[in-house]
Amino acid sequence: MNLASKFFTLIVLFALSGILCASDKDVVGLKEALEKPLVERYILDELKDLRVENMKLRNEVERRISKAEVEQTDRAARYMTDTIGNVFYLIAAATSILIFAGWNSLRDIRSKTESIVEARVNKITEKYNTQMQSLQDAMTLQSKKVLENQNKIYNTQYIHSLWMRSNLETNPQSRIDIYDEILKVNANDAEVYAYKADAVLDMDDFEWALNLSNKAIEIDPEYGYAYWQRSCANAVLGNTKEALSDLATAIQKSPNLKDEIEGEELFEKIKGNEEFQKLST
Repeated sequence: MNLASKFFTLIVLFALSGILCASDKDVVGLKEALEKPLVERYILDELKDLRVENMKLRNEVERRISKAEVEQTDRAARYMTDTIGNVFYLIAAATSILIFAGWNSLRDIRSKTESIVEARVNKITEKYNTQMQSLQDAMTLQSKKVLENQNKIYNTQYIHSLWMRSNLETNPQSRIDIYDEILKVNANDAEVYAYKADAVLDMDDFEWALNLSNKAIEIDPEYGYAYWQRSCANAVLGNTKEALSDLATAIQKSPNLKDEIEGEELFEKIKGNEEFQKLST
């Protein structure tokens, strides 16, 4: 092995030793940096699929509306043609009867015929216009319902993608920003306020967390996790009585939260309380 090959081998070994000696924190940071583009790519693919589905649904609705209008027009035209034909048959029969009855004046026959035909055509036209207006109103209402359903589907999928992003975020402020995006779409979601309170607690802003928990409980008084977050905030703020009351309510409404009591660090100030001991056992 020549000198250049030995030198290149030493450089490679030195680089590998540097990588192996990297801290766990660097590995985690690298993992987060690699995951973030994947998450953004997933969201972009989801939004692209949603736009394609919306376009297909819109085309299908327009095709059905056009087909229905053509069929309705065709039926109305056939109905009008048949009716006018029948009217002329009736006129011919009536004319014959009138002639036999002594109406020998052609002028009288013509005048009566024109008035009968005009009245009948006006009646048919009015009926046709009424039916067409009813059909148009029904199709307009159906189109509005389809658009509303499309918006609901879009909002649901968009909110779902935001929840997935929040589950991957480790930074509390980033999670709060995502929860704010969800609230722009649905401002009355108690779950979002409760999870936002959890992120705010991680930032040690306990008064804000208390207000968010109150908002979640106001929207859904049966949501146990909201009482849990308010209990954590009250415990840190020294409101022992309120914290224990909210904790009892949270366990009553969501019994699975009882398994999380011992591991919750925010309950340190009240863990020595006798009532707390009863709730945790």
